[in-house]
Formats: sequence, structure tokens, C-alpha cells
Amino acid sequence: MHTGGYPLAPDRLLPDPDVVVLVQDRDDTAMLFRYTAYGELCGDTPHESVDEAQRQAETEYGEALFPWIDVPPDVRDVHTFAIKYAEEHLNQRGE
Repeated sequence: MHTGGYPLAPDRLLPDPDVVVLVQDRDDTAMLFRYTAYGELCGDTPHESVDEAQRQAETEYGEALFPWIDVPPDVRDVHTFAIKYAEEHLNQRGE
């Protein structure tokens, strides 16, 4: 495996994500965070807009993505919410 001309050691690769979190920043830029259902960070990427972040996620994961859902307004930690959501819904894939 190579990234940008640099070989990657398989033991240094990030795990495959179970959930993708899209966070809109105050300046309308966005971040995509990827996590396993066990809470392991699988990487993050900055984006110029929410639309760009959604397109990136759709490009990376295609039909594996669940529909986007809004985090309820009373949730204090969106990352914990998303990880718990993945844990609870992981077995529903393919239904």
C-alpha cells in the first residue's frame, strides 16, 4: 500500500469505521470524524462546507452509509452519541 508515494505498514493503518460524524463549524466549514463502534478514532478530515463533507463521505463509503441523522439538540457530546448509535445499529446493516 502507498499513500502519496510513501509506503504504509499494515499495522499502522487506521481501523475501518462504523460511523461517520459530520460537525459543522461556526464558520460553516465542516469536519468528518470516523469511529468504530468501540470508540476508536478512524481518522478525520476538514472540509470547506457541509455539502463537501457529505460528498466526501458518500464517495468513500457509498451504499454503506446509513441516511444522515441529526443529533438531538439535548446531546452534549456528539461523538459519544454517534459511537453509541453505531454500537446499537450495527447489526441492522443489510436490512
